[in-house]
Amino acid sequence: MTKSLRIERLRPEHAAQIVQCFHRVYGDSYANVLFYKSEVLAEAIADAAVCCVGALNDENQVLGHMAMTFGTSGGTPELGNTVVDPTARGAGVAWQVGAQLAAWCGELGYSGFLHYPTSNHHIMQRQSVKKGFETGLMLGYIPAETDGKVQTTDQRLRQAATIVYEPLDEPLADPQASTAYLPADWADLIRQLARDCRLPRKWRDGMSDMPSAISQAELVDYPERKLARLTVLAVGEDLDGRLQDFAMSGQPCLQVDFLMNDTAIAAGVALAASRDFRFCGWLPGYRRSDVIRLQKVDPALTDMNPQLVNPTAQALLKRILD
Repeated sequence: MTKSLRIERLRPEHAAQIVQCFHRVYGDSYANVLFYKSEVLAEAIADAAVCCVGALNDENQVLGHMAMTFGTSGGTPELGNTVVDPTARGAGVAWQVGAQLAAWCGELGYSGFLHYPTSNHHIMQRQSVKKGFETGLMLGYIPAETDGKVQTTDQRLRQAATIVYEPLDEPLADPQASTAYLPADWADLIRQLARDCRLPRKWRDGMSDMPSAISQAELVDYPERKLARLTVLAVGEDLDGRLQDFAMSGQPCLQVDFLMNDTAIAAGVALAASRDFRFCGWLPGYRRSDVIRLQKVDPALTDMNPQLVNPTAQALLKRILD
């Protein structure tokens, strides 16, 4: 075990060391290519588009890492891209790095953050609900090979990740009660999740008709993850055709995000459900507005019975598959 590790906020000059750490742990198989491109990563750190905390040894090698990233709308940040060198495991490095990154998140004025523990990491799942709350389950989110090799038969299938919202103990900006429109099928669940997270909301019923002919939507592909995500900013009458095209895109994991400040969200969610998109999660403040995420996966390539250790995630899986 490596001794004398110090936990620091990383700077652009650490980018090459971060890349080397990912190579040592994942080979070439990690699904976020940013952490294989040192020059691009250095620029992102310099611009504060990515905030990284690391564990460094006496030779200034990065042996542990976690990053905070921000969506295009400046909503709730995401913490993740966690990696610990094999020589540094067993000393709680990930928790130490995560604690400093969460403190940084609070300094920036955020009330909480999102992160995504994997279903094959039981310790991380248990740890995530000590201060956080599970608000979703992303089936097939993790590619079958994330360490450069297939170890077991189960790992030939795409793995799941929970969605966890963690409120900060002493946020600098208190969460504000924003208006959110609810689709009927998931209204009871989302209300309960919001109560669990201690997030006040002014709930409204979403309309079943569509106020406009043309939807506003953004499509993003994540080729290394073999995932595509359609973010519906505003539901319109053409959405069914767009969902049909999206469902035929060929990726084994598809996600549709609906903004909950859209009065027509109920109509949009109903259309997606008719295309066999199922509930995935509630992401508070993700696009400043809350987001409801739906998912559609290829069951032949996906572990449909992931190993979930917490009761909320287990209940979410049952409801998703019912």
